[in-house]
Amino acid sequence: MRRYEKIILIIFAVTLVLQLIDVSGSSELFPLSTWLLTLSYLIGGYWLFYTKENLRIALSITSGIALSTSLFFLPYLVWLNKEYYYNFFPIPNGVLFIALGIYLFLNRKSETNHQNIKSIFIRSLIILIVASFFTYTPISFKPYRKILYVLNNGRDNLQNNLLMFDYVEECADALKNGDCDRAIEYGLKANKAGKLWLGIEDEAASNTDKVNDVLDGLQNDSTKLPANISNLLKSFSNESDLWKISGTYSNLYKAYQCKAGAEYDNNKFEDALINYNIAHNYLTACDHNSKYWDEEKSWSLNNIAFCYKNLSKFSLADSIFLKAIENYKTVKDSADNGLAKLYSNLALSLADELQFTYSNDLFQAANSILRKDTLNKDNKKDLISNYNGLSKNYLQQDSLQNALFYIKMALQFSDYKQEETYCQTILYYGICYFKLNDYHKADSIFKKCLQCYENQPQNNGQNIAECNLILSQVNIALAKYDDARKNLNKGIEITKKNFGLNSSRYANYLAVLAYLNKIMGDYIISEKQYNSVIEIYNSELGRRNRLPTVLSGLADLDITLSNLNSAKEHSESSLSIASIYHPLTCPSTTDLLNTAAYVNYCLGLYKPADTLYQKVIKINNSYGLETDAATAIALNGLGLIETSKRNYIKAESLFKQSLKLHQKVFSDKHPLTAIVYLNFGNLLIQENKLTDADEKINKALQIDKQFYKNDHDIFADIFVSLGDLSKKNKQSGVANEYYKKALDIYVKKFDDKHWKIIATRNKIR
Repeated sequence: MRRYEKIILIIFAVTLVLQLIDVSGSSELFPLSTWLLTLSYLIGGYWLFYTKENLRIALSITSGIALSTSLFFLPYLVWLNKEYYYNFFPIPNGVLFIALGIYLFLNRKSETNHQNIKSIFIRSLIILIVASFFTYTPISFKPYRKILYVLNNGRDNLQNNLLMFDYVEECADALKNGDCDRAIEYGLKANKAGKLWLGIEDEAASNTDKVNDVLDGLQNDSTKLPANISNLLKSFSNESDLWKISGTYSNLYKAYQCKAGAEYDNNKFEDALINYNIAHNYLTACDHNSKYWDEEKSWSLNNIAFCYKNLSKFSLADSIFLKAIENYKTVKDSADNGLAKLYSNLALSLADELQFTYSNDLFQAANSILRKDTLNKDNKKDLISNYNGLSKNYLQQDSLQNALFYIKMALQFSDYKQEETYCQTILYYGICYFKLNDYHKADSIFKKCLQCYENQPQNNGQNIAECNLILSQVNIALAKYDDARKNLNKGIEITKKNFGLNSSRYANYLAVLAYLNKIMGDYIISEKQYNSVIEIYNSELGRRNRLPTVLSGLADLDITLSNLNSAKEHSESSLSIASIYHPLTCPSTTDLLNTAAYVNYCLGLYKPADTLYQKVIKINNSYGLETDAATAIALNGLGLIETSKRNYIKAESLFKQSLKLHQKVFSDKHPLTAIVYLNFGNLLIQENKLTDADEKINKALQIDKQFYKNDHDIFADIFVSLGDLSKKNKQSGVANEYYKKALDIYVKKFDDKHWKIIATRNKIR
């Protein structure tokens, strides 16, 4: 090695060390020394590599050129100004290295001195390693970035570029592990470092990176980003170089989507909405120049719309669903399963608004797309979901045959019996038969549905809770009251854990529990539970509550407690609210109408009571539900009215019809059937058909003994009837004993002003 080369190499080494220890001004010396070395090899290769032993002048010159081409662009590579054609410059030196290596190998036993050639070979190897490392090593290799970081001491913008890659890597790792907060932290750091690399740093930019400022700027009652904060996130969308750090925006989108998704799954829809909005603003803050990310805007909007839907802000939800659909159509050339999914999501929102016709049309439009390729598993799964959506819509419209049709369509496509969509289909199947009064079949189906949900690998148990809720209602209809309470308790425990005691979801269970307690004669507890349910529903205003049903149940309880004015008020409110969302001409409202009729009967308003009972029968007949439970109850109510009006022959005919229907719908040994037997018996007492009356009343007694405790007031009602029967049979002493037994039960259930207590005391002599 000649003295000149040694001096140049020493200068290069010194400048490299100065660069590594970050001495002021060293950042300019390193490239100058590199280019000086490069120029020396390029121009002085002949003199540097020529010796007396090496008479190959061409080799010396060629070696100088090959080495210089590898070194010249080294500073640019360190500065991250890598162009595609840089990849070709280490090749001449690589060819030189290979050629020299082959030559030395072939002449390894020769006595000729090849020391100079060996020294060129070693130089070529060293430079090849260095040049190749900086040329071909990907930026994703962390040790490479660390070396570049040190070599760029004094160049803050380039160091920020390298830091950006470090933070991006940390963000990606956090996303992989589901650590959303850590992903956001490093995503913001990467974005900030990227902006500093591009030279973007001002007050607006720094504000963009302060998530707490963004969150603090949100109104407590707001469900969208204020315009000023939204503008901050978009403040650099017109920067021509911002696409260079689009990956940091993509990662921030993913990170906030991750956080929002976790909040959404925990039913924190307002928090989820905030983070979905932040995610969407990062997604749209710069042009990603990618069809994938253009499509992703639709799914981002879709997530925001779902939050609004769950917050009962349906107009906003629908408008955003439509924007998502419009965006998707501009990105995609043809209708595919993605568009079908967006149609289905809008259909779900419209169904929540009770816009069933539009919802059904959208489900059908989605299905027409999906049916083009039913071999696709995802398409089949979405088809089943849409058929379930149609089934649910028709169930809410009381169109049970249409619901059954789409349930069977869903079952036809259900290849996997463990899919959650299959469980949902079975759930709707059970509801159909419950509405058709086939309680035993419904019970069997719901047990199958419950088992299906229990076999789901991942869920928070709420589906199990919902299935238990409906199963409890079936068990109440079957008079399996203990089983119903067990179902309710299971559902309540899960729902309390998932939603808390003040949620409408919990109130749904409490309402059925209140109804069950009313049946079992626990009236004070039932009244408190009904009032709690009403309070919770009122605090969560929206169309999805069940307030009419609860008010109707409370009105029935008011009658039992002799609160007649309250009963009238609650019954009228029930019908008034229900009529806003459903016409009072469909089977789902017949229970409300029956209760209203009974309230009017108890108030002595026989004409409106008769009208309402007749309306129930007419509605069911028009829907082909002539043997419905509501009709059976309405016939019993009409029998009571005719009894009060002393139209005994007509009353007897009505009770017979009611009894026949009760026996068919519920069985001959059901508490509701026992009520008809008791009412029929009271009619027969007035007709002096005492033997038949005794048979009917004792039949009621034997039935009720199987279901109620001895202190239930239904037995007091029966004892009063037996007392009246004994009095008709001239058995005054026996009658008094029955009246006293009835009174003992009544005074424990009701206050002294209750009409049953007053009437019973007047009967005792």
